[in-house]
Amino acid sequence: MPWKFGQAINIGERREQQDRIGIFHAGDGKRHLMVVADGMGGIPRGDQAAQIVVDTAEQAFKKNKIRNPELFLEDICSQSHERINQLETDISLAPGTTCVLLYIDKHRAYWAHIGDSRLYHYREDRLINQTLDHSLVQLMIDQGAIEDRGSEARSLQNQLYKRLGGPKKPEPDIHTGTLKNGDIFLLCSDGFWQFVEKDLVPVILKVHPLDQDGPERLVSLALQNGGQHCDNISVTLAQWEQAQTGFIQKMLSLLKK
Repeated sequence: MPWKFGQAINIGERREQQDRIGIFHAGDGKRHLMVVADGMGGIPRGDQAAQIVVDTAEQAFKKNKIRNPELFLEDICSQSHERINQLETDISLAPGTTCVLLYIDKHRAYWAHIGDSRLYHYREDRLINQTLDHSLVQLMIDQGAIEDRGSEARSLQNQLYKRLGGPKKPEPDIHTGTLKNGDIFLLCSDGFWQFVEKDLVPVILKVHPLDQDGPERLVSLALQNGGQHCDNISVTLAQWEQAQTGFIQKMLSLLKK
């Protein structure tokens, strides 16, 4: 399998774990689906809402012949939203969750997100793609009302204008990109990205591979930096290592002699 995967989750300094994660693989080893969902605090049953997203994603991945990946990701969000709303007779009281999804099909990747769970895409140790939060803070930054995510913005971080669950129809952002050898994807909840600088991720993974102790190292750093304020933390990671041709393998073996 040319892909390597890893994941880690931690309750942080919260009483309840409301993050949910999942990585699913097709039998041919060429298609994969990753998901992170972060149940929204302040509303009961956020953990159930997040679990619904992971369960819906797994079911859709196993059942469907995916001809349109963007529509596939959008359908996961729509179906999750409807199932979450079924938890309450009054949908204005329905729990909510964020989500970020990554679908990999051979040499191409597709991702969707809603809320402030994020995807980072690294190439040659550089961040080349990042999702933008559906939060009041990000909206203010985009409009030039504030310059960064300093102390002025921290109190507004949890105010989201998009989520799964509730009366408003979900409208995920969907993107796609081609892949190159060595590309790394990181999906995470806000409990991770608030406390770990994104440029540190490839540095850490060089020493601690993502299919070994890398995910736990990243989560430990978030715990350390977050201290008593640390939220639930979850990360899933994938790295593409293109299979070597027989010719390349033969040349490498000759060089080692």
